[in-house]
Formats: sequence, C-alpha cells, structure tokens
Amino acid sequence: MEQPHRYRARAAWAPALLIALGLALAFAWNSDAEHRAVERMDPVQRRAVYEQAFGELQRLCGAGPRKDALEKRCLEQVAFVVQFPECDAGCQGMARLHAPRPTK
Repeated sequence: MEQPHRYRARAAWAPALLIALGLALAFAWNSDAEHRAVERMDPVQRRAVYEQAFGELQRLCGAGPRKDALEKRCLEQVAFVVQFPECDAGCQGMARLHAPRPTK
C-alpha cells in the first residue's frame, strides 16, 4: 500500500501540472490567433494587406538573410507574410531565403 506522504506529494504536483497545461494551451491558442484573423479577412482587403506586407519584405529584407539589426524584423515579416493564402511559390521561396539557418 502506498504511504500517505507520497500520495500528498503527488497531489501537490497536480495543480502545478494543470496550470502548466493551461498555459501551454493558452500560448498555442494565441500563437494561432493572427493566422485565424488573416483567414477571416475580406478577400479583397486580405489581398491588399498581403501585397503591402510582401512588398515591405522585398524592400526591407532583400533577396537573402540579413545579418544586421534588421534581421529580427525580417524574420517577423516572413512569419506574417506566409500566413496569407496569397503567399505563392515566389513568396514561399523568399521566406525560405530568410529562414533561420542552423548554427554549428
């Protein structure tokens, strides 16, 4: 039979695990909120926003990864642009150029 102090120790962890699970679910929900908002946009408006965002990506970030103070901004712009259904093969290709590279 299990000793009472072990049972209490396990019971003490249960709320912490539930809180951690809740936080993980909330984070997952929030990280997908922008994507859902893009999908719900009026198609004409969404196309205009996409064209503006993709144009900014091209002008600001160029044809390859940046290794300066704008690197973070370019990664954020790529993450935003690829959420649009309008992001075609050219857009996906530019996104791959700016994707973080693994380091040794």
